[in-house]
Amino acid sequence: MLKITLRFFVIFPFLACLSTFVNAADVNSLDESAVSIESRSTALRSQGIKQAFEVVIMKNSGTQAALTNPLIQKQLQNASSLMTQYGYYEDDGELFLKVNFDHKRIIRLLREAGLPVWGKQRPLTLVWLVINEDGGRQILNDGSASSSRKTFDSESLSRGVPLLFPLMDLDDSMKVGVNDVRGRFTDNVANASLRYQANYFLMATVEPQGAVYHYQMGLYPRDKDPQALQMTSLVNISGESATIDDAVTAMIAAASEYYVGQYAIADSGERNTTKIAFVDVIDIKQLVVIERYLAQLSAIKSASIASIKGQTVEFNLALFGNESDLHRLMSLDPQVGTVESNIQQNLGYSPVEPVEASQKEIQIYYWKGQ
Repeated sequence: MLKITLRFFVIFPFLACLSTFVNAADVNSLDESAVSIESRSTALRSQGIKQAFEVVIMKNSGTQAALTNPLIQKQLQNASSLMTQYGYYEDDGELFLKVNFDHKRIIRLLREAGLPVWGKQRPLTLVWLVINEDGGRQILNDGSASSSRKTFDSESLSRGVPLLFPLMDLDDSMKVGVNDVRGRFTDNVANASLRYQANYFLMATVEPQGAVYHYQMGLYPRDKDPQALQMTSLVNISGESATIDDAVTAMIAAASEYYVGQYAIADSGERNTTKIAFVDVIDIKQLVVIERYLAQLSAIKSASIASIKGQTVEFNLALFGNESDLHRLMSLDPQVGTVESNIQQNLGYSPVEPVEASQKEIQIYYWKGQ
């Protein structure tokens, strides 16, 4: 029997003051997985490599549907051809097979299959969950050692969805109570969420109803639309499950699918190009860092320098998706700040005439670094 153990860390305990937190997270080790294995036999190793391959596909595409894609199914039969190394180790008396795959070839496979690619820059989600424990309702906090928290950890790891839990210290307790979460009082919860600097917050309840558990979950953006009277959920699900674990799995899966729709980018098949600019580029070292940053973004096929004027550098970009995909992805990254959009050339033209490529807006960024 094989059991998956995912070897990357996406739950964020409070090891430092809140001011050190940023509003996005890099998920690393996207090319590896480990499975519990009963022996070092060739047959079990082959089975373990296939299972590890499925986990890596899930982590890089973000969606369960990727595993049913015909090209992925075909490659699964020869998963070892994409493997770069494997090894065994023991943990608490249990034997594990750790497998690493060629990340570039994994991404190429997803592109060829027409599947979305979810890069390492991923939104951070703050979880406000009311659950029945110790004889009463309570909000699951960052320091909880409950089985429910462990299930969240496991689902977070398997889908590559970074999660954060509230401290529920005096500040939180003064602003948010159990009834705020159960009653979906979004303004109160949104206000309390600001200190954590997460991109999204999730309000959920899991409560026993007879022989089953009833769950409901709403996912909300960090900031309210200034034109809206109240916050509207981006994802809203409810249902019944046999166990709390099943409820948690359903909620994290729903959030993950939403994020994939927003931030995972499939190849459109079109030759989309654009320009962006970085200002205040102080030296060649910073320029190289920016070039490397652009090269690893899942929205970009290729990037090249178009011009350098003083401390402003313009880049020509070829895109897998569209410009909105690119800017939405870059807005997640705390290393990058937005200045404004600008018109490349202030040429006179009639509004009824098409806008030439040279007249389109350039999005301007600056590099903040770590």
